[in-house]
Amino acid sequence: MIERVGTGASGLDILLNGGIPAGSSVLVTGTCGTGKSLLSLQFLVAGALAGEPGLYIAFEESVEKIIEHGRQFGWDIKGLMDDGLLEILEADTEDIAEILGKIHGKKESLGAKRLVLDSLTTMMEHGAIYRSNISKEMGKMFSKNVGFGMPSESQNITRKEIYHIVKQINNLGVTSILISEVAEKSDYLSRDTISEFAVDGVILLEINTLGGSPERLLSVKKMRGTPVDLRMSVLEFMPDGLTVKI
Repeated sequence: MIERVGTGASGLDILLNGGIPAGSSVLVTGTCGTGKSLLSLQFLVAGALAGEPGLYIAFEESVEKIIEHGRQFGWDIKGLMDDGLLEILEADTEDIAEILGKIHGKKESLGAKRLVLDSLTTMMEHGAIYRSNISKEMGKMFSKNVGFGMPSESQNITRKEIYHIVKQINNLGVTSILISEVAEKSDYLSRDTISEFAVDGVILLEINTLGGSPERLLSVKKMRGTPVDLRMSVLEFMPDGLTVKI
């Protein structure tokens, strides 16, 4: 029998046939303002309240901001942190190898069962991309001999590197949510166009502006190892959190 992890968002677990398969990596993707970070934070809060420690890796928001976001829904983020059930790590380095090492260390010390990376887009677009010493030396040699170098560490990363990053997260043995931004009217499910293939599952959040008042929509695009309901559903902001209207 598949072990499942509840998302904390009423209705979403129904679409997932009971929850996310334990140990899976899930891309939560969408345009700006669709609720990606809140849905992911709710996933950690639900786990913490069930006794499953969670780790939030923040590239854009401060700890104080995240605590305040939670307070709007009655989530006692600070209390959960004090109880050792939730930890927020502000990514203070652009070296992805170093970031992955810190995540591993925090996961071990906290005994984390759940992980949120906010966001994979920022990590990959603005970080100094992990490359081996061999790759760096080849780049120097190539530049010296022909006058221009291999892609620099600040440029777009390769398909192989994205798979490497996702693999390292999967190797942690936690159930993880990786947040990704996607451009308006994009044909892809992530900005890098690759990570949706590297992860186990994809949940897409959208804003529908047709036919009246704008509304947020959620759909499960894939989830390995389990049947899912692919219907598009309304994502509602309630006083105590986000819920999926089935």
